[in-house]
Amino acid sequence: MTGILLFVFFIQTQIPAISIGPDALVNLEGLPLLRTGTWLTGTDSHDVTGGNNDGFDAFYSYLYRDGDEYVLYEDQGPGCVYVIRTIGHKGNLRVYTDDSGKAVYTIPFPDLNKGKTSPFLSPLTAFEDESHGSSWCYVPIPYNNYCKLTVDEMDKPHFFNIFAHKYAKGTQVAAFDPNLRLDDAMKWWSDPAHPASLPSASQETPKTISIPAHKKETLLDLKGSGAITEFKIRFPKSSPIESAGNIHLRGYWDGEVFPQVYSPLSTFFALGCPRELDAIKHGDPKKLESKLYIGGVVQPQSLLVGQDNDGWLYCHFPMPFWKSAHLEVLNQSDEEIQIEYVLNVSEETYPKQSGYFHALWRQEAPLRPGEDFCVLDTFGHGHYVGCVITFSSVYGDSPYKQNDYIRGFLEGDARFYIDDNRTPHVASTGTEEYFNWGWYDLLRHDKVFQYPMHGYPVHVLDDQDHSVMYRFHFTDVVPYYRSFRFMLEHGPVGRWPGNYSATAFFYQKETSRLVLTDEIDIGDLTSEEAHGYLCEGTINTDFYLLPYEGGYQLALSDDSAEDREHTLKDFGRVWDKSCTFTAEIEANNNGVKLRRRSYCGFGSEGDLEENRTNPVLTAPQAVEVFIDGQKAGEWTIPSGHARRAWRDTDFEIPAEFTTGKTSISITLRAANNTLWDEYTYWIYTYRSEPTAQ
Repeated sequence: MTGILLFVFFIQTQIPAISIGPDALVNLEGLPLLRTGTWLTGTDSHDVTGGNNDGFDAFYSYLYRDGDEYVLYEDQGPGCVYVIRTIGHKGNLRVYTDDSGKAVYTIPFPDLNKGKTSPFLSPLTAFEDESHGSSWCYVPIPYNNYCKLTVDEMDKPHFFNIFAHKYAKGTQVAAFDPNLRLDDAMKWWSDPAHPASLPSASQETPKTISIPAHKKETLLDLKGSGAITEFKIRFPKSSPIESAGNIHLRGYWDGEVFPQVYSPLSTFFALGCPRELDAIKHGDPKKLESKLYIGGVVQPQSLLVGQDNDGWLYCHFPMPFWKSAHLEVLNQSDEEIQIEYVLNVSEETYPKQSGYFHALWRQEAPLRPGEDFCVLDTFGHGHYVGCVITFSSVYGDSPYKQNDYIRGFLEGDARFYIDDNRTPHVASTGTEEYFNWGWYDLLRHDKVFQYPMHGYPVHVLDDQDHSVMYRFHFTDVVPYYRSFRFMLEHGPVGRWPGNYSATAFFYQKETSRLVLTDEIDIGDLTSEEAHGYLCEGTINTDFYLLPYEGGYQLALSDDSAEDREHTLKDFGRVWDKSCTFTAEIEANNNGVKLRRRSYCGFGSEGDLEENRTNPVLTAPQAVEVFIDGQKAGEWTIPSGHARRAWRDTDFEIPAEFTTGKTSISITLRAANNTLWDEYTYWIYTYRSEPTAQ
């Protein structure tokens, strides 16, 4: 390794494989490794009508009822539940895995989260009465071919989110073991600033540099391959930590022209942004001590970024490179600023199946009415691993300032859109719930905190209200193979004013692994004929003009011009026997994704307009999938809450049925006496990984 080197420690490391289940709790070195055959799945209690009844009446707090139990999560195939977040659950959690037909494990929700029942121990779990209004559990629950999680009571209110991974057919997953010991995880999660895999800070001698006003200074410029394994910065007394908002970090890997890392140090390390850091110093004491608001500041200390007890801002994200690495800092203030820093670099070369570390900052001040705030919108193959967001009120004479209630923007839902799927993987029942807490503006719970995976380290008031929150997806990374968007609604219908700024963290290669290779428009005779489409057992044909759930709310009226602008029309069929069609794919493939557009009110009995007071469930759907005459699996859609919207669902076709072929014949055959509706099919091909970096 040659080139300019500015104060770097070289260390030796080992590069592990991707971990599944409990091992993922401590696998820091494996974080850059890009996933294949892994997909995010999960469930939650958000109001499907576009309103704000997210669990308050328990209407949407379960998928469906199974006898005396309420189903929170159900999945076929190998997978692992990584995060269970709940509010209000007092009954028993029952875990069903691998088609046993009986619960393999039962535990009361309070015992699950109070941190005293092995393996559900603190700090991997926390109970809502002691953890700022929300219980959460990060103990993985792996399964080989089936999983169902239920609760035996459904009082109100009941909120929940579950984050899990689905794995490709044939993936070997160890069964859930309630006697499992998690000693390594307990050690690191109890002291997030000091991973055991990194060298001791006491062995490091920092370098101090001065950055002139409006100038940049280089921290690292290397030629060759390796990985930054730890990056630390501290502000000496001559430059207080409020200066962090004026220093921007920029990182370039392998000669890229545009920075893959671009963020103020304040947001990068979960401190907040310049205005909010200044508010910490100048916050109004009377407001901070009021009965309604509890302000304050704590040191952020997550597994990945934060501030240790010696004042060091630390970053544990591994940052691999194969040709070169360049890190620099830019002083955007009018005064010279000093910093101390330490960089640890490994000379080990990461495998080519790894992504570049990205940390990109953006802001909207003010937010756009009726449009979600975009935390991240990216294209390529990678996985999202978290964010730091600053929320600031903008009320003035606004009608939104009512009875000092100025943080209504936190009623907005978080939504993930993965690989062009227009149906969101809804990640929360509100903004603060995405960050694993609840009941903001309530005296008992609205207190600053920091945990290994999420935190609320800043809440201050000057003339406005400022909050800083972080959330990381360390075990439950969000894989994508083509594209990823993280959109954050502001307010219950996306119109509450505010100023947001965010740094999103992710690993990515810019080359997509997933390409659209064919599309079948059901009901279009030309498209059907071109694909040899045949259907047996047609029940009826349907035509709908509908929106997708998401940024533009379902609450819009049918005759609204805005509603029509954000809807699309499609024609389709409902059948009870089978359909067959051919689809083009690429020969050099590693499997195929089959996507279907369907109606999310399908099979429901009841008036969807009454969904707010009398929730309506969809009928379950299931088909057997055959590829060129061979059964590739079963495509199941469990019962769920109906809504007047389109829904995209996916089925993953394993590579054993597609490799080397340029076209495939797909047959869907009704299973379990269910009906199937179809409007459009898209066929995406997973390209095999390039042979060279």
